[in-house]
Amino acid sequence: DGMKNVVILGAGTGGALTANLLCHRLDLRQWAITVIDRAGLHVYQPGLLFIPFGMYGYESQDDVVRPIAAPLPRNVRLVHADIRLIDHAKKEVQTDGGTYPYDFLISALGCRIAPEEVEGMAGEMGTGVHTFYTLDGALAMRGALDRMREGRLVIDICEMPIKCPVAPLEFAFLADFHFRQKGIRDRFEISLVTPYTGAFTKPNANRVLSKVADAKGIKVVPNFAISAVDAAKKTIHTFDGRTVDYDLLCAIPPNLGPAVLDDSDLGDGAGYGITDPRTLKSRKADCIYLLGDNTNVATSKAGSVAHFEAETVVENLLRESDGKAPLASFDGHANCFVETGHHKAMLLDFNYDIEPLEGSFPLPHAGPFSLLEESYMNHMGKLAFKWVYWNMLLPGHLPNVPLLPSHMSFMGKNLNTAPQIRHARAMHVRDVMTKDVVTVRQGTALPAAAELMVAKKISGLPVVDVEDKVVGILTEADFLSAMNLDGGIIANALETVVRKRRARKGMGTIVDDIMTPSPLAIGEGDTLEKAVRL
Repeated sequence: DGMKNVVILGAGTGGALTANLLCHRLDLRQWAITVIDRAGLHVYQPGLLFIPFGMYGYESQDDVVRPIAAPLPRNVRLVHADIRLIDHAKKEVQTDGGTYPYDFLISALGCRIAPEEVEGMAGEMGTGVHTFYTLDGALAMRGALDRMREGRLVIDICEMPIKCPVAPLEFAFLADFHFRQKGIRDRFEISLVTPYTGAFTKPNANRVLSKVADAKGIKVVPNFAISAVDAAKKTIHTFDGRTVDYDLLCAIPPNLGPAVLDDSDLGDGAGYGITDPRTLKSRKADCIYLLGDNTNVATSKAGSVAHFEAETVVENLLRESDGKAPLASFDGHANCFVETGHHKAMLLDFNYDIEPLEGSFPLPHAGPFSLLEESYMNHMGKLAFKWVYWNMLLPGHLPNVPLLPSHMSFMGKNLNTAPQIRHARAMHVRDVMTKDVVTVRQGTALPAAAELMVAKKISGLPVVDVEDKVVGILTEADFLSAMNLDGGIIANALETVVRKRRARKGMGTIVDDIMTPSPLAIGEGDTLEKAVRL
């Protein structure tokens, strides 16, 4: 029929988001989009953390699921089927419901827990051993926690990689909060048992999170590679003979990618697709992209990563369809709230090269969120994300929000704690500056300037006069200072945080009305350290 075909495997976060983004960008008179998934429900996975404690409105399955088709655009074909093989020589997907040819394939199949990889674990799941990494597991764990009156709660990370590496630590923090609310915290020992050398993988975040765990009386048992579970004796064992006793075991079993990727000669032996970390193309076959938890790239397996990866995948697919080479544009950006209990949370923002740093996000000083620091605003951000997930992220609207770029921004971060920055103090501005600068003329209408910032994915525009001399700069912060934030709890909180550091501006109609005049300038020969300090 002359139509070109994009086949998306998986209708979870990455698959649903990519389907929506492609519908926004492709000419659907020439392209057909097919999504294949065997599941009947789309699960909001961040909510699984709260279900065992019944916190913040997460009480049952209905609080975290919607029909699998609900987040998908109406003009894609959804196929309910088991995927048996990806034949990349013939460019077709074989399922138990038929064969589907493709011009481009996007694999977003996620990953799964594999308790069978640990001796003695699989047979005890849901009875002697619990987990919150699945919906059924989180629901069963709520009953186990309710029945527990005292003893040793052990949270064990079996091995890496896992989905959301910080979630087990969040569970420990919430367990501490849960038992304190019930007035029985002194009856419990809470331990996080991990193969890491500390509470978290990244050194700077580990330093901060370890202090929080210590202050809450949570014991971190590092370098523990589990070999077996002895459910009768309630003991977990390592390969080198060490043991930890428990009364209630919350296990994060090994995570494996989908077997079909290995069966199709696309995987690394553990089910994770061998993926170029920058273009997100398969390294084993052409015309195949991967995103989300089923890749083997060295960043977190988290919803935010799938969100940022989707922008690279869609852009590169469009480029290849036009005969252009894909861009090596993905930087490993991850962004996640870390619930710490007592209605507070932290925020981590990092990529392949820069570990989580202290500071404010997304704007310097104004925030409103704080990086690697507990705050009520961060907690509100985590709770508000559920609405954002269903109404903005999955429908593909977040790429149009300049304050949430797919690439990690240095704005608001304390770079003095980054070893990469300390080592780069001899670098100069010319080494990292953007040479093809987008500008806007005085008198330009504000909507036109805003559209330009979104289209170019930039956070600021130099404003020039008729002689092309810079007379000001228009940034996201200038728009924020001119916004009417009246009404609502979140709006009032933003008003408080933002206004106390920035004068209120009238919105006006042209860039001259809200731009910052006489901006600071720096020479291309100046050091990068000087630029950072400015």
